[in-house]
Amino acid sequence: MKTRFFISIAVLLFFTLQLVAQEKTTTLTVNLGKYGMGKAVRLKGNNFDQEISTEKTRTATFTLPLEQGAYFTLHIDLSTNELYLEPGTDLILTAIPNERGEYNLQHLEFAYDGSNAKSNQYLNTCQLEFMKDADFLLGEKEYLKKLAQLEKHNRKVIQRYRLDKAFEKKELLRNYYKLIEPATRYPIQHFWKGGNQVNIMYLPEKDTPIVKEFVKKELVDDEALWDCEAYRFYVKNAIGILSLDDLGDDWEVRIQKRVKLLLAYFKNPRILEDMVHGMALVYIEGSQGAPLKSVQQIYDRYVKNPAYREELERVNSSWKKMQAGEALASADAPYVDIDGKPVSLEVLKGKYIYIDVWATWCGPCRGELPHLKKLEKQFAGRNIHFVSISLDARKKDWIKMVEKEQLGGIQLWGGPEAQIARDYNITGIPRFILLDKEGKVINSNMTRPSDAATLKALESLEGI
Repeated sequence: MKTRFFISIAVLLFFTLQLVAQEKTTTLTVNLGKYGMGKAVRLKGNNFDQEISTEKTRTATFTLPLEQGAYFTLHIDLSTNELYLEPGTDLILTAIPNERGEYNLQHLEFAYDGSNAKSNQYLNTCQLEFMKDADFLLGEKEYLKKLAQLEKHNRKVIQRYRLDKAFEKKELLRNYYKLIEPATRYPIQHFWKGGNQVNIMYLPEKDTPIVKEFVKKELVDDEALWDCEAYRFYVKNAIGILSLDDLGDDWEVRIQKRVKLLLAYFKNPRILEDMVHGMALVYIEGSQGAPLKSVQQIYDRYVKNPAYREELERVNSSWKKMQAGEALASADAPYVDIDGKPVSLEVLKGKYIYIDVWATWCGPCRGELPHLKKLEKQFAGRNIHFVSISLDARKKDWIKMVEKEQLGGIQLWGGPEAQIARDYNITGIPRFILLDKEGKVINSNMTRPSDAATLKALESLEGI
């Protein structure tokens, strides 16, 4: 009886401690000082994504719950900085200029203050070495030899910082898999960079058996290791290359081969569930929304997580909206024009609509602007609207560029959560969409203005 009592108390204490651990919050304060006027600070990672403007305060404060230490990326204009945050801790970053009073726009320098300041200072000052693209030209043995040398070098560099042991262990593991991940691309890259022509009969295992054997040996069926993001990325790419027999396989056959190989190396339910879910998303993306067929059967066997199944349904539905002949999803969603007036795509029916989804911070987007202007002139007065929808977080950045570059067509602002971006699963920009006169999709992934095929396609439209 006493034993049961103590066991009950122990169980109760355990769950109480777990609850307390879950309730721990971490606070990150970013002080941009003189650099911060009119800026926006974005923190991403560990299923967290938040942007805060520093226009008034020059300071951004993030408060987030953490159950365990996790890596994040801090985005400020063109600058990206790695961060490591721990549960229940405070970290303060203060932007500092160099000796000349200038700020590094590609990688802002900070002074760090807080309980894990040392870890974060290390992340943003440590100079590790990794494989380069030119190394793909090395022979297999030379390539693996260099990997071993770099691993030894990086280990010494990390240990020199005398970090907290738990964090050091994480870092050694993370950077090891970051280092060896390119080995998963060696079979194809070695072939391509050697001047060979890609063809559907290419069998990579015939060319690089030593490297592929190395890749296989690093696949470990360990759920604890699975918490390392770099390892998950490695496994994903390793399974992809090891299962590649024929570049001509359709996506259903590719996924079948990947699952077969996955099952040969892994038995852990969590790993299988995560990987099969990811493969199903790859299938939908690669096949551009084709029916799941046998992939659905595979999915039902290994994936039980309701959140995963909801995501699959959402992504699958979004691709259905993209098929030719489908009405534009959420055509009545309001956007804002340069004068601040709401405009929906619904009111533009009656003419063809060529949509450019873009942002001012996107280099390739800006590169298409001269070509888009040229198209607009060529089709001036004809039966087509040219509509640009900005995903900029700050409306004033969009307004400034529209006015500065004297952009034509119909200029609209939707913000980063614009309905069209959600409806069409837009993860990369620029993205172009062509609609018919009834607002139905002709091509949900239309060619860019700079592509000669675009002019030809538009000229061929009936009644243009």
